[in-house]
Parts: sequence; structure tokens; C-alpha cells
Amino acid sequence: MAQDSPMIEVSIPSLEREVDESGKLRKLFRVEILFNGRKHFVLRRHSEFQTLHRKVKQSIIQYFLLPPYKRSTHLRTKPLEQRRQQLEDYIQKFPFVLKVCFLSPLL
Repeated sequence: MAQDSPMIEVSIPSLEREVDESGKLRKLFRVEILFNGRKHFVLRRHSEFQTLHRKVKQSIIQYFLLPPYKRSTHLRTKPLEQRRQQLEDYIQKFPFVLKVCFLSPLL
């Protein structure tokens, strides 16, 4: 008898800005995970997606390209929205990445 796979949906619906302890403005992407009817979320920086991508590259032969990161001193809405959409498209390509991304001690 085949076992049903759990339903997983991933999205990056928004980004948040916060000031860290040193006074630097940080941009955090809100990653929402719907897993078996329960919604969870985490806030992740672009650098954490880069770390995730390196791990994925090490563990699988075929991989997807991470959208480029363009450092900007200005927090323009359009480029940030475009980056948010690219990251959402990227993470939706492989749901198994959730285990690596959210259960890994390296992030």
C-alpha cells in the first residue's frame, strides 16, 4: 500500500527590514512553509540562501542556479521585490531542501 506524501508548500511572501545590534539595516526574507495543514515561518538573509545552495550543490549532482545577489546601499522596493520573487521561485523548485534549510545546525 502506497503511503501518501505529506503536502509541502513553500513561499516567500514578503521581506522585513530590521536594525541589528550594531545599527546596520538587515533585509530578511519571510519564508513560509505549509506542511500537512500547519503553517510555519522563518526569517532568512540572502547569505543563508547562499549557504543552503552550497550544501545542495554538495549533496546532489544536478542543481538549480541561485538568483544573483546585487549589493545595494539603497533599499529600493522594486529590486527587493524582484529578489524576493526570484528566491521564492528558487526554493519552490525542490521541496526536499526544507530539511536542509530549516533543520541544519549550519544555518
